[in-house]
Amino acid sequence: MKNLKISLSIIVAICLFAIGFTGCSTQKTIDSMVIGTTMDIQSISRSDYYYNVLSGTLTHLALVRLDENNEIQPMMAEYSTADNGKTWTFVLKDGLKWDDGEKVTAEDVKFTIEYLDKMENAGRMDKLEAINIVNDQTIQLVYKTANIRALNDLTTLRIIPKHIFENVTDYAGFKDDAAAIGCGPYKFVRFDADAGVLEFEANPDYIGGKPNIKTINVKLFKNTDTMYMALKAEEIGMVYFYAGGIDPSAAADLKSSGNITLTEVQDTSNPLVLIFNNEKTPVNSLPVRQAIAKGIDYEKCRELFGSEYSIPSNYGFIPKSNEGYIDTAALKLDIDGAKKILSDAGAIDSNGDGILEINGTPLDLEILVRTDKPVYARVGELLQSNLKAIGINVILNSVDVPTFRSMTETEHTDVSMLSRFTSFGMNMGAGMSTSYLDGRLKSNAQGQIMDPAFASIVDKLKAATTMAEYDQAAKECQEYYAGSVPAIALYWDVYLQAYNSKYDNFTIDGTFGIVNQQTWYSISQK
Repeated sequence: MKNLKISLSIIVAICLFAIGFTGCSTQKTIDSMVIGTTMDIQSISRSDYYYNVLSGTLTHLALVRLDENNEIQPMMAEYSTADNGKTWTFVLKDGLKWDDGEKVTAEDVKFTIEYLDKMENAGRMDKLEAINIVNDQTIQLVYKTANIRALNDLTTLRIIPKHIFENVTDYAGFKDDAAAIGCGPYKFVRFDADAGVLEFEANPDYIGGKPNIKTINVKLFKNTDTMYMALKAEEIGMVYFYAGGIDPSAAADLKSSGNITLTEVQDTSNPLVLIFNNEKTPVNSLPVRQAIAKGIDYEKCRELFGSEYSIPSNYGFIPKSNEGYIDTAALKLDIDGAKKILSDAGAIDSNGDGILEINGTPLDLEILVRTDKPVYARVGELLQSNLKAIGINVILNSVDVPTFRSMTETEHTDVSMLSRFTSFGMNMGAGMSTSYLDGRLKSNAQGQIMDPAFASIVDKLKAATTMAEYDQAAKECQEYYAGSVPAIALYWDVYLQAYNSKYDNFTIDGTFGIVNQQTWYSISQK
């Protein structure tokens, strides 16, 4: 981390610039870099989750971005607000062009918000009273109520060209090269699905100037072991996975190779979470959720799956580095306490098989895990062992990513799931992880909390017109999490980024980590 801090200081000293785009022209140009990833990219469709994420680091811009301190900075536009955060005005920066030469206009921004609301069920239009085009470069977003956190919700709204998408009705099926047209520092060149390679080239017309790397290739790997071998063999320059780092268990081996640098990035997300569908039996029962929380061996979980920098998590769920954090009780293994809670709830083992029943129904807990993340199955096995000790039978259900997302984000047919809550996702909408947990939302809402008391707190977060009001509502939200246990953060951590030691001067972004559009102007090769 010390090396990264020194690098960031150098970047700040050399690369500050007036309009917010980073353009460090003193660096020697690097011909090419290969980035390895296990992100499951199937196509260049905007509906492909991981390609959409990747585009935000290379080809596509949002109106604003989060910096390394999680503070909002201009990206495509300068911004101002009025009416206590009810009206937000954005002025696009001069000279922005789409890759096909067309000018980027305020109409593109308006179109993107409206179009993605229909195609992705994003829910932004529900919050807006009006979208006003002031002129070609100026747009106003007028919210129904004051929204002091509007900018946070716009950091990953990647603007798309109206003239390309206005006639596209099959959003998911649109995989033509035109789907990849952006206005960022890189242009999409090709996606060779058979070879598992995406290629991007520096955009000579980008208003921030030419980035320091001419060509970036993204190599797709099926598993991390093969990817780490490629990194050690210098076949790739770095590894990347959105909102995450390398497997902590691989850190020592990578560090010992002698040609790899590991950098810690402060993680404001929840890296490993057990999320309950609070509408499903048996986890719609508060005593069952409370008992599960006491039945988990958190120290063993950190030892097996966290980095050396991981720390215990709290019942309040929100990591310490987040705005509005309050101290709540630490999560600890307490088998006797868990058994007492279940006993008081009427749970008994009538047939002596070690599994408790409530009202004659065995306490079976299905946990959904993703097949592309083998670590989740390993976590599930630990929970299986832990919870058996308190009389709960854990059933692991491994599914592919599309099935996982469908079951947890739209159908809500899962009982519980293992995943991570990204920093961006936790800050979306009202923040405080409510986009993942508020059952009233049209999409995501994995926690399916329908409790009116929680809805009232979320509404307070949304209605806050000052940060003092927001922090008070955030306090109530964390107290609710601590009392209701709708989800469990298994630990808090940093995440480790790994790259070839010949590279230096990465920039940290609050959304993407060290792979972001600022890095392409700060990075250097020794």
